[in-house]
Formats: sequence, C-alpha cells, structure tokens
Amino acid sequence: MDNQLDMKVLRAIHILSTSGSVTKAAEILQVTPGAVSYLINKARKSTGSALFFRTRSGMKPNTLALELSQRYQSINQDYNVDGSAFSPGGRAIVLSTPSILELLLTITLLNNENEQTQLAFCRPSDTDSERLARLRNKEIDIDIGSRLPVDNSIIQLKLFSCDVGILVRKGHTTITPPFTLDDWHQNRHAIWSRGMHFISDDIAQTQHFRALFEKQDIAFVASSSLNLITLCAFSNLVILVPTTIGKKTLNILPVQLLDAPPELQMRYEGYLHYHHSFSSDHYFQQLLIRLQTFLQS
Repeated sequence: MDNQLDMKVLRAIHILSTSGSVTKAAEILQVTPGAVSYLINKARKSTGSALFFRTRSGMKPNTLALELSQRYQSINQDYNVDGSAFSPGGRAIVLSTPSILELLLTITLLNNENEQTQLAFCRPSDTDSERLARLRNKEIDIDIGSRLPVDNSIIQLKLFSCDVGILVRKGHTTITPPFTLDDWHQNRHAIWSRGMHFISDDIAQTQHFRALFEKQDIAFVASSSLNLITLCAFSNLVILVPTTIGKKTLNILPVQLLDAPPELQMRYEGYLHYHHSFSSDHYFQQLLIRLQTFLQS
C-alpha cells in the first residue's frame, strides 16, 4: 500500500518525476542508478502500480507517482532542514545495530534532555552483503557492528576496540572471580546466532580460542543480543562479550563482567558504516561524534 512508503522512497519518486532520468536522479540523490531503481521497484511492489513509463524524452510519472511526489513535497515543507537532511524536525536517522546497543543508546538519549536526535532502529541484516546493500541503497543511514568489506560508496569508522570478557549473573552459584578454564568447561553457555567476530594477531592464540569455543556446552542460541545478555542475567549461563558492551550493561542488569583467562583472550572491534554522501552533512557528523564518545566512555 502507498501509505507504507517511507521518505527515502517518496524522495526517489519525487526526484525521478522532476528529473525524468534514473541517472540524473542518482546524481541528485548521490547514489548509484541501481539504488534508484531499487527504491522505485520497492514502491512499485508496495503500490501495485508501474508509477513510471518510458518515453523518448525520458521517464514520465503516472497519476499515482505525481500524487506521491506531491505528498513528499508537502511533508518536506514541514521539515526544518537547516542545510541537513537530519536536523531536528527533519526525518529520523535510520540505524541498524545489535539490540543490546539499541537499548543502551536509547537509555543514553532519553537521559539527555538536550538531545534532539530522532533515531529509528531497524533489525540488523543476517549477512555482510545484505548490510552493504542496505547502506548503498540508503535503506539505512548507519550500520554498527563488525567491520564490513571495503566498498567505495561506504565510509568505515572504528568506534571502539576492546578485550573479550566473561559475563555471568551476580550471585552465580558456581563461579567466583577469577574466571578459570575449569569454569569454562564446567558451566553451560549461551551464544549469539550472528556471532561476534573475535580477533587476535596471534594465529596460535586464535586457533586455541576456536578449539575451546567449539567445545562449549551450549544450552541456548539467541537471535537477539539483548535476549542473550538478559538470559545471562537471570540464569547460570556463561557468555562472551566485548568488554566495552559488558561494562555498560552493569548499570542496567544484575550481571558481573570477569576477565577472560589467558586461553580465551581475544579482541573485538566495533565499526560504524555510512554512505559517503553524508560525509559533508554537519548534523550527521555531529551525531557520529556523540556515538563515538558514548562507546569510548
């Protein structure tokens, strides 16, 4: 249905209606022609209408496309863009991130009375190729997670780098600091279905870690990182977490973060990705600084 179309799709319809060319629309939107076609096809599936037809003078909008273009203009007139697509009063910034980070960021924003950023969180993609496609097509504005493969249209920003820690509930019935390899073998574990991509420069250490990781007595595989950590807080299950994330959960859940024994010591790097067309957007860049400050504090 056309009432399900978001601002990105409406804007693509409007720009194509006025420019008459997918190539020109792509230049204006600072995306690839393929990304424009993707958004238009998304609108076609939603509306059940062709929306545009080819002529010798270019792409011409049908009646519905013109109505949607007018809708975009009407909505856009109410925005306080102030030179930025994301200023207060403008559209929300669409952010894809693990659910535990969604919770932590939301709590931080709610506790800041001066914060006016509008964030719209969405479910993370299952694969790196899907993550890249959503960034290229501007379905999402920011992707936070493990590092993605290099792409000329996507900018990567390292948010944090930290050790891997052990998260267990407070008052765990069998574990007391320090956490040992015996604790690792004698307790049951929970893992995140998407994985955490722990790394090390030491090949032997990486191989040793993988061998121990594969020998876990896994009781639960969570599709959500928030569910994973919440389950840990209310059971005797053990999980591995980046210490940057683990430390921030201590104030909201009854958990304790323990150092990993030498055999399990690894690193995790968290990256933020966004489309290169936002690199000169002042408001967007200020948000990136705030996100980086939050995760490094």
